[in-house]
Amino acid sequence: MKMKWIILGTILLLSFFIRAWQLDKNPAGFFCDEASIGYNAYSIFKTGKDEWGVTFPLFFKAFGEYKNPVFIYSSIPSIALFGLNEFSLRLTSVLYGTLTILVLYLWLRKLFDENTAVWGSFFLAISPWHIHFSRVGFELISSVFWVSLSFYLLYKSFANILIYPFGAISLLISYFTYSPPKIYLPILFLFFFIIYYKKLVVLIKHKFIWFISLLIFLLFVILLLPSIQDNSFWARWVQVRQGELTIDFLRQAYLNHFSFDFLFSKGDIDFSGQFITRHSIRGMGELYWIQLPFIMVSLSLLFNSKMRKGALFFILFLLIYPLGSVFTSIAPQATRSVVGVIPFQVLTALGITAFLSYFKNKLLRKTLMLFLIVTIVLSFSNFINLYKKYPNYSSDYWGWQYGPKEIMAYFLKNSGKYDEMFMSGEFNAGEIFLSFYDPEGTCKNKCKMGQLRDTPELYDPVKRQLFSMGPDYLTNSKFKDNFIIKHTIRYPDGKVAFFIGEVKKGTRLEML
Repeated sequence: MKMKWIILGTILLLSFFIRAWQLDKNPAGFFCDEASIGYNAYSIFKTGKDEWGVTFPLFFKAFGEYKNPVFIYSSIPSIALFGLNEFSLRLTSVLYGTLTILVLYLWLRKLFDENTAVWGSFFLAISPWHIHFSRVGFELISSVFWVSLSFYLLYKSFANILIYPFGAISLLISYFTYSPPKIYLPILFLFFFIIYYKKLVVLIKHKFIWFISLLIFLLFVILLLPSIQDNSFWARWVQVRQGELTIDFLRQAYLNHFSFDFLFSKGDIDFSGQFITRHSIRGMGELYWIQLPFIMVSLSLLFNSKMRKGALFFILFLLIYPLGSVFTSIAPQATRSVVGVIPFQVLTALGITAFLSYFKNKLLRKTLMLFLIVTIVLSFSNFINLYKKYPNYSSDYWGWQYGPKEIMAYFLKNSGKYDEMFMSGEFNAGEIFLSFYDPEGTCKNKCKMGQLRDTPELYDPVKRQLFSMGPDYLTNSKFKDNFIIKHTIRYPDGKVAFFIGEVKKGTRLEML
């Protein structure tokens, strides 16, 4: 018994350390979605209102869409403890990622056995897919936790009816974590209902179940109706959906999620036609190649009466995981299909357990297990080495958009010397960084967004002004020969990211 908890504790500590290590430095940069989530959590903590002055909103308006509430409200404790910064926001993801591993262990232990639970939680702990999104401040990681918790609690309620309300509430919360669960969660619950029909029939005979279900349904409707009426519930879906949903497009988009390139070779980052570097690391897929044979072995468990129902649920889970991504303009996408990380790890664990149990000779079984562990450790070491290199190619515009923190730090340090300071417009929704890095508004009337290259009229020779500008923008600017560089910001690989400087005194706009 003690050994069980030692193993679980070791896995959880390893998980937390991997996810929290250099959290504010890798990924290098801070994307606008992270800044938006962080600033709104900070604003709610300080004032009870979001950045638009709305009191405790259900959905948060941002960048032409509405962000879901769960991750934002979940971020308040860490921001309250550590202040508004990259570390405090991303720490919320670390905690969600680590807690998901604990939930998966408890779920698999209840559903199958101790060995499967250990293997499943261990593979989730070292999963490249899960680690990557447990280290950034995106709301998607919270959806993986709440969906997993929901079905674990619902399954556990078969033995203890008092657990049912917690499972039902978790399911409700899942709808407000991220956009994809709004699509796949009803189908997943339907599969769960069909597979465990007999147990659920016994459960729903209790008036208690109907009463709790009715209360939660009414709460769901009360929460949902206003957001459906003002389109905030589906705003993100409308923004990213594919315009023309042909059968051929949907078929290919669905199959892409099971391609060798996406899962085992290239991942999201280098998949054909994709170029965003925020979604995975270069040099490997979303899974380790060693998982493939064991995922295939797990399919045989459908013929094992002891494991049939549990295995069937996760196989069906695997089949529907792409639904959060296939209807959008880019597929596969590691973000919108991230819930797939759960069935893949579970089926890997089931396959390993079944494979090792086939060998009755203890010495042979231990030898095979040792070989397996060594292979996994080598694969994981390769992932860590690749991850260390990640900042060198993922910090520019198509990555994490490194630079706003450094620009704002220089602006705030020198705010007393200037009348206006303009942050380059070379970012997605750059305005949010003015708020995130200056939440108290000390530079509110001076720090602004503005691109000197595209809008040279920003220059006012009467005022003391400071501008940030990328090297390419400076080269193509009318001011290139009249720009005095005061500070240089470099990407992690040493290349110049931004220059901060002044326009030479005496320069007249009409002379350029």
